[in-house]
Amino acid sequence: MEMKNTEKISGLIITAELFLLIALSLIFFNREEGRESVAENRRLAPFPTIREEDGSVSMTLGEDLKAWFEDNLGLRDAYLTISGVLNYNLFGRAKTGKVELGSDDFLYLAEEGNLSLETSKSEEFVDKIPEYASDQQKIADKLASQGIDYVLMIGPGKPSVYPEYIRSSSHVVEETIGDALSGYLKENTDVHVSWPKQDLIGAKDNAENELIYLKTDTHWTTYGRYIAYEDLLKDLSDWGIADVKPCEVRYYKSEEPYYGDLAGMMGPVTWSGEVLKEKDFTDWEVVSPKAEVVDKGERYEAFKAMMYEKNVYNPELCAMFHNDSAEDMSVLVCGDSMVGICLLPQLAECFSDLTFVWSYSLDQEIIDFVKPDLVISEFGERELRLRMDSIREFAGE
Repeated sequence: MEMKNTEKISGLIITAELFLLIALSLIFFNREEGRESVAENRRLAPFPTIREEDGSVSMTLGEDLKAWFEDNLGLRDAYLTISGVLNYNLFGRAKTGKVELGSDDFLYLAEEGNLSLETSKSEEFVDKIPEYASDQQKIADKLASQGIDYVLMIGPGKPSVYPEYIRSSSHVVEETIGDALSGYLKENTDVHVSWPKQDLIGAKDNAENELIYLKTDTHWTTYGRYIAYEDLLKDLSDWGIADVKPCEVRYYKSEEPYYGDLAGMMGPVTWSGEVLKEKDFTDWEVVSPKAEVVDKGERYEAFKAMMYEKNVYNPELCAMFHNDSAEDMSVLVCGDSMVGICLLPQLAECFSDLTFVWSYSLDQEIIDFVKPDLVISEFGERELRLRMDSIREFAGE
């Protein structure tokens, strides 16, 4: 009888705890639109649009409501912190399936096909390469008819250069989809392709205690960035498009530890809320910079308005630079963070006008506004499958 009473009391306690947990989650439900999750380093899902512009109910309303509710439950960050700490310290894994823990503290993105960039694992992409090449040739021809040079720049994925630290399966440096696409374009089209993988691998093999990619991030280190930067400028010179030299940069040890996008996705790994960090982080800066950020004036205001109107990926990070000391040449870069975050100040030292648009396609109205002499489309290798499809619209216009 006493045992049954004890079990009954235990059941009541568990039930009460469950109801308390649910009650607290609802009481502390987030009501701040656009709040950023500290534990996940991202903005929480907003309340969904119920009706479309034509008055019909949104086709994705159910999914959007689910994402909004799950994202904004009270104490979510606390739950995620607990999950992150337990998963990392007890099981040696990330709380999210988006990140894989490699050996020697390397982190890898575990989605978007990032861990299967080898051509042997990407038959569907390889089969489409002739189509992608045809699209790229049409884009180059279309821009050439307007007196504009065109360059496709592919940023090698971290697994292409550092595959040996991936733990989930055996990986070595081999041909990847970036190799296959760039090789096909060079052999079968006259599209200019900048693909710095071999130079990055060469630098990696010769580096003394310097990494080419960040451990906690999908992007290259400052040393890796400079290699890609030099490689692009050398290509432009070899193609006769622009004869510009790399600017001088100064490397210095940062006083603050660095954590990258992958560490942010993982979230806290200690009870005090700390994320994985790289303590020995080398930063860089341009020596005696000449380029200036254009952030005011009628033209700038028109540019920013166009970025929001076009609904580009990240309007706030789209930027314009002017440099009276550089070669008289206007360059439009449409791409992602491999250039947009990593290389803009350095590239701005090389041209009189540089415009960056965080976009995965090209837009004729933006081109007409910028009036560039050169257009560079830059894509990260891990997203080539998506980006080759997204840029197809411009090829077919």
